[in-house]
Amino acid sequence: MGKCTLSGLASVAFCLFWLFAQNAWGQQPDDLVITTHHINAVRDARTPWNEIQNCMRDAACAAAVNGIGAQVGIPSNAIRLVGAGAAFTARPEGEETHYSIPALDGRKICRVQVRTTSVVPATGDRASLFSLSAAPAAVAIYTWTPRRGIGGGRSWYDGMVFVAHVKAGLADDYSKSGKCSVPQTGQPAAYACRGASGVNHGLAACGSKDL
Repeated sequence: MGKCTLSGLASVAFCLFWLFAQNAWGQQPDDLVITTHHINAVRDARTPWNEIQNCMRDAACAAAVNGIGAQVGIPSNAIRLVGAGAAFTARPEGEETHYSIPALDGRKICRVQVRTTSVVPATGDRASLFSLSAAPAAVAIYTWTPRRGIGGGRSWYDGMVFVAHVKAGLADDYSKSGKCSVPQTGQPAAYACRGASGVNHGLAACGSKDL
């Protein structure tokens, strides 16, 4: 383990936090990082928060980071947010859009949180659809937003997806201890929803989901 050799009262306080973050949780600050992804009405790939300071000013992002930190056992101020860059892609095809979020280099997908903002159409058999599957190598997202008749307005799914990536060498231990909930083997974790309220074409309305 490294050493903290700074002097002065402020430096002592920093050293205590640094040692606490490493020793109390038995983890390095970059053992687990989070990427944020906006699934939006214009169907492009956006990662709105690349710095933890900006994220913590937003209620939804802060709640997601705090939640993942509590589940994994890392304080939120020791979790690093990173940009997914060009790896996060969106492929619109008619009424469908396919999103891909691969695990960051040297890491595996550990946890995923979905936070829905709005869905239009909100009810009925043609309510907009959101589905997600999460495996160690990648998160795949599919949305179906129907074309509406003249005067019917636009349709969309809008929400945030938060993906926790753990160092590949720690993935098995994290999975066995329950810190990672995305299965490392077998069937991927999955979630599907439709609309904003009630049950629509056999699927419950979209909301919040932890995988």
